[in-house]
Amino acid sequence: MKLLNIGCGASYHPAWVNIDVQPAAPGILRHDAAKPLPFPDGSFDACYSSHVLEHLRLEDAPLFLTETRRVLKPGGVLRVVVPDLEGIARAYLGALQDALASAEGAEQRYRWMSLELLDQLVRNASGGRMGPCLEKAPAEVRDFIAARIGKEAERFWEAKPSAGMLQKFAELPPGGISDRLRYLLVCGSARLLGGKRGLRAAREGWFRTSGEAHLWMYDRFSLKRLLEEAAFQEVAVCAPELSRIPGFACYGLDSVDGVVRKPDSLFMEGVSP
Repeated sequence: MKLLNIGCGASYHPAWVNIDVQPAAPGILRHDAAKPLPFPDGSFDACYSSHVLEHLRLEDAPLFLTETRRVLKPGGVLRVVVPDLEGIARAYLGALQDALASAEGAEQRYRWMSLELLDQLVRNASGGRMGPCLEKAPAEVRDFIAARIGKEAERFWEAKPSAGMLQKFAELPPGGISDRLRYLLVCGSARLLGGKRGLRAAREGWFRTSGEAHLWMYDRFSLKRLLEEAAFQEVAVCAPELSRIPGFACYGLDSVDGVVRKPDSLFMEGVSP
């Protein structure tokens, strides 16, 4: 089988063709998911994309899905994973009710759910308010957060030595140095022409297009409708460990040893006509 992982990040498997806008390892192809895929029609038996679609502008989502359908063979499977807006909203409302009732520990859970719902939609700098919240999270709320977002939270709670400037540049991905220089040039020009307001606008605009912020959110209704409008058939929600992609669980992309990587996710699949 030929398998394509779009926007793989640090979750990839050598059996797949892995692509990402900032490759995390050798062998991962550099590609921006907002642009047409660099593969011929009908190249793949399955496509997988986890936590990518929400980083694209709503108007770019149809092209993304049309391109995945184009590179799939007839009967090929598309598996899309996104943050589950419905689940997050329900958890937020539950935390709100508990906080209003002054339940034990409810205020900390409420604060976290507010961030999970809003922070990546509105943040204007890397990490937003969620990063500092994770780093300073008290022990009594860490289990709740880990149950929401999985092992991703643990990296904020591990002791890490601070990196010097030279080390930070050395750890930049390929193309990262030139991107950094372009950023400094843009900011310098904005500061010269627009003063402090121009500099702030340049910094925020650059960040908002960097790929970290969420530009839209989806629930099981809106995502199903989006896939159907892109001509995918048999669109359905599925469990993290179940898929129409043969042997999917063995790749460890959505769950590892029965533990879901991103529990707050919505998992959906469709079939290419």
